[in-house]
Amino acid sequence: MTVSELLHRILREPSADDLWQLNPYLLGLDSPEAERARALAQQFYCYLNCVLSKLTSKQYSSLSALLAAGSIGMVVAQDVIQAVQRSRQEAISELLAGGMAGLLEAASAWQHVKAWEAEYLSVQDEVSWHLYETLWQVSVETQPDLPVETRRALVDQLLAPIRSSDTNSAVRVALIIRLFQILLVIQLAPLLTESVPTSEQPA
Repeated sequence: MTVSELLHRILREPSADDLWQLNPYLLGLDSPEAERARALAQQFYCYLNCVLSKLTSKQYSSLSALLAAGSIGMVVAQDVIQAVQRSRQEAISELLAGGMAGLLEAASAWQHVKAWEAEYLSVQDEVSWHLYETLWQVSVETQPDLPVETRRALVDQLLAPIRSSDTNSAVRVALIIRLFQILLVIQLAPLLTESVPTSEQPA
């Protein structure tokens, strides 16, 4: 299985096992860019392990349906990768804005889903801290001349529905997963070589 095929699976239906398989590939690249991508993959891995292991089968089905309903433009990994590689700044802007907006639009039909337990809230707050830092770094890399105030406003806007107490807890989980998916594509796209299968990467 190639890394882009693995990423396709993570975009379609993310699992901790698939994220685990990315680890040796990123370790084998041994570069600052790969290390940043690996740190993000680790955070995603830990988040999925923490949250998904606590879901009931009904909650998991609801989450999967919500992610699928808001997955327009996210299911064909190779197209997304090539878009980022062709025009990084433009593709990143479209991915972040379109990916989150698409899920929020789909989520409007899911507000009837019963809110999940408060035990998830501390996990959401912790992961939001890490996502804020990653979004800031991506913004600096793609728009280095952006004023700090403008950069902060853009990052705040992307994270607002995740941090809002008015957002249904099920929707917040889906938004965090979607943001992890988008950021992982952004971090991995410059590193991917389609010809190298994951099974041949050094451990």
